[in-house]
Amino acid sequence: MKLLIDIGNSNIAIGLWRNSSLSSVKTMTSDDLFNILKEKYKKDISEILITSVVNNQENKLIKVMLKKMFKCKITQIKSSSRLLGVTNGYDKPTQLGDDRWVTIVASYHQYKKPLVVIDCGTAISIDCVNNSGRHLGGYILSGFDGYSKSFFNAEKLKNIRLTENKTNKKLLYAKSTRDAMLSGYALMIASAIEKIHSRMKSSSKVQPQLIISGGYAKQILSNLTIKCKYEKNLVLKCLGSISDQK
Repeated sequence: MKLLIDIGNSNIAIGLWRNSSLSSVKTMTSDDLFNILKEKYKKDISEILITSVVNNQENKLIKVMLKKMFKCKITQIKSSSRLLGVTNGYDKPTQLGDDRWVTIVASYHQYKKPLVVIDCGTAISIDCVNNSGRHLGGYILSGFDGYSKSFFNAEKLKNIRLTENKTNKKLLYAKSTRDAMLSGYALMIASAIEKIHSRMKSSSKVQPQLIISGGYAKQILSNLTIKCKYEKNLVLKCLGSISDQK
């Protein structure tokens, strides 16, 4: 059994990988990581796989603590020029976020066709992969929280903070300021995704597979007019998938 750890900008997600299946997923802050590991995850762990977007010093500290708790191999998947037949499209491959690289590589291995991979986290990333497994590059847009903070100088908007819409319903015409901000942003991101999808379809001559994940993915999904697959815990699943291939 493998322990998977996705260290993001705001939170850390962990899960167990066994027989190509993900289980026992939890999301927490970095302050809670080791307490939760001690309470819930002190099991027969054969390997730990990590992807991280935080700085090297924090990563080293986390790995030192993990080595004290678990007597097993620890592998951090980092962005590289090529992995498992997938080519990184960045001019400087190490500058691509490790979490983005993990989802690009594993998703291409699953679908073996042109891809658009969308991750709705602290920031929203959109990555494109062609039919031969070459990452073409991508886009980074502001996340929901950053978007709401951009209205700081607007007196009636500055104190409104966008939170997840539990209904995930498409709002045709919003009837409150909060809903207007929320649905306006979701529509803006959905429009960008559809534009990127159209470019990919024109260049590849086949229908690209769209995959979306992250906290606000369902709200954006409800505004899309094209088919898109929602994947919960995409980064963790992709980490596990890569570990099966290596």
